[in-house]
Amino acid sequence: MRLPRRSPSAATSIPYRLKAASTGSSGFLAGLEVLRTLHDAGTRTKASLELVNWMNEEGSRFRPAMMGSRVAGGAFPLASALAFTDDSGISVAQALKDSGQAGPLTPAPRDWSAWLELHIEQGPVMEATGAEIGVVVGTMHARYFQLTVTVEPSHVGPTEMNRRHDSLAAAAEVILAVERIGRSAEPYRRASASWIENIPNARGNVPHITRLYCDVRHSQAEQAIAMEASLRQALSDIATRRDVRIDTAPYATFGPIMFNPTLGALLRRKAADRQLFTGDMIAAAGHDSVLMAPLVPSAMLFVPSVAGITHNPKEYSTKEQVAHGAQVLLDAVLELAGV
Repeated sequence: MRLPRRSPSAATSIPYRLKAASTGSSGFLAGLEVLRTLHDAGTRTKASLELVNWMNEEGSRFRPAMMGSRVAGGAFPLASALAFTDDSGISVAQALKDSGQAGPLTPAPRDWSAWLELHIEQGPVMEATGAEIGVVVGTMHARYFQLTVTVEPSHVGPTEMNRRHDSLAAAAEVILAVERIGRSAEPYRRASASWIENIPNARGNVPHITRLYCDVRHSQAEQAIAMEASLRQALSDIATRRDVRIDTAPYATFGPIMFNPTLGALLRRKAADRQLFTGDMIAAAGHDSVLMAPLVPSAMLFVPSVAGITHNPKEYSTKEQVAHGAQVLLDAVLELAGV
């Protein structure tokens, strides 16, 4: 990072705190590099800076996603979050204790005056357009569901096909319906069925309980709601035709939100100062900033993902791409926090 060395100066006491990065290795390490750079240069900002690494942004083990920021944002109490369990019945509280990460502090209101997050794009748009910095102006609206298909247990041998009610076969139709809804209006919508549990999952049994998780997303909330309606109609049709029971339990939503336009303009200006080409972006994935944006002026910046590959061992952003993002993050922090 390019930062002229400054003599330490007394910090001015003003009611201003700046959060400067988030979860994800690139975002958190970029924020850490901002703080290290300021420290190494002997720079004292007028506003205090805080680096946050939220828990469980992805929701891979515990649901819902973005759990840490949801608690901080007041979406649900800490006690409720600690009681959530994974697929093996282990609670968040127990997992934190087992990993040595359980702490004594409870969430308290933060007095942040601005919030910035750097993240990799996780998509191909920036690479295709040549954008070096993506300024995230808003997010999609996402609606998540747990679906449970239930039928009577039966044996694969003696049970004739015309008497058989197969929860897994019905779930296969559900998955294809979800895909069809998502494909119907690309690139503006998404729909995915990404997790499945089959019971008893035994070779000699016709499956009688199948659970899956799915979501629908669109940049416009009313379109996402319409997608949900299409999904529910498809579920009703499948349940009737196959004589199965399909229960639908919504368990999370996020977005859409618009990020602070003043902070977005600041990121564009700082990128232009470094002769970096920018592009405005809509985030299709969930991010902790979605929970923070209603509470504090917030902005996100993306750096490119090579070939748009994400959630894959091949996911990659070059050192130069990450460095560009970290430099713009530092420049924005310096202006916001004051020196």
